[in-house]
Order: sequence, then C-alpha cells, then structure tokens
Amino acid sequence: TVSTIIRALALREIRPRDALKVWWREAQTGIFLGILIGAVAYVRALFWGVEWELALTVSVTIATIVIWANTVASLVPILASRFGIDPTILSGPLMATLIDGTGLLIYFSLAALILPQL
Repeated sequence: TVSTIIRALALREIRPRDALKVWWREAQTGIFLGILIGAVAYVRALFWGVEWELALTVSVTIATIVIWANTVASLVPILASRFGIDPTILSGPLMATLIDGTGLLIYFSLAALILPQL
C-alpha cells in the first residue's frame, strides 16, 4: 500500500487533498483481505488442534491488523507529503514500527476480550 501511494503521489495521480478518498479505497481493500486471511487463519488454527477460542482470537487479530495496516499505510505517505517530508524516507521505518507495536496491542486487547479468564 505504501509503495502504491508513494508512486501515485510521485506521478501526481493523487494529491494530499485526496486523502479521504484514498483512505476509503484502501480500507475496503483491507477489509476484504482481512476477512479472507482471517478466515484462512481460523481454519488453519483449527487444523493445528487448538481450541476454537484461540483460533478465533488469532483470526480476528490477523483481520484487524490487516485492515489497520492498509488504512494507516494509505495515510502515512500522504501526510508526510502534506507536511513537506519525503514519504519514501519516512514511510518504511514508520510503518514497520507502528504496525509491529500496535499489532501487539491489538492482539493482547482482543485476547483479553475473547479468551476465557484463566
């Protein structure tokens, strides 16, 4: 997503004022991919023989992180460009750090909600 948005910015196919439209398009893609990958993860986890609650936790987490990553990745280059920062320099390291850190937060939050209390 980041590469696609940076390319579109460089070719002037999108402008910073198109952020909402780009965000919505990437959110739709993220939702589709998230549901698809989450469903595959659920079935895969069940084949490993884990309880359905853990399989559900993993699948919902993966779906949520995919949606989150797609939507954030669509905005970071646009915001960087808007503030006069080169998106090619900022986007890669920021996305890796942001998605890794928030991915853990998402997982533990969902696990606390879905998994039974020990």
